[in-house]
Amino acid sequence: ENESRFAVVPPGVNREIFNPQPDSLDARIEERITRVIQRDLGEERLGLPLVLVSSRLDVKKNHIAAVQAFAVNRRLRERANLALVVRGLESPLEDFGELSPSEAAILEAIVKVIDQHDLQDVVTAFPLNNQPELAAAYRVLRKTHSVFCLPALYEPFGLAPLEAMSCGLPAVVTRNGGPSESMREDGKRFGVLIDPMDAHDIARGLLE
Repeated sequence: ENESRFAVVPPGVNREIFNPQPDSLDARIEERITRVIQRDLGEERLGLPLVLVSSRLDVKKNHIAAVQAFAVNRRLRERANLALVVRGLESPLEDFGELSPSEAAILEAIVKVIDQHDLQDVVTAFPLNNQPELAAAYRVLRKTHSVFCLPALYEPFGLAPLEAMSCGLPAVVTRNGGPSESMREDGKRFGVLIDPMDAHDIARGLLE
């Protein structure tokens, strides 16, 4: 009844953190990513862009679909590597015993797809442990023509791709939910939408 008691705060990007301006943290994050890529990927693949999947480990975020996109599309494998972000783990694809059972199950399923399709030299994983590190990674990867990917089954609003885009990193995002509106306005496209249930369509969006 008394509207003056309430303030409506729409969701939005914290531009103090997620912006394209270089930061002192960028060099440290670039060093971390470079070290992990050299550890995990084939030598001939070190100069390729990354497809970065940085959502929390939740079945709804559908990480495995990004792996499956690389499994089904040879051209995508030739053009890019896949990078998964897992907070707090130095080698997430090898050592995930400290995670909750549900989180470990997601990584176990991903490792199974990697093994089935011989993607060991194509997929890497590393930690980004807070928002400033995430923003720094977005800025660093922008320079390598990399892309952010969110293949969630459904995303109510979709703040993460907007954060990536605020740092200059292009976004390939589920068409289910909020991104279908935030990525489109007055006939303009601000990101690539994909069907999260279709590995071939995810690959198509990433190549685009």
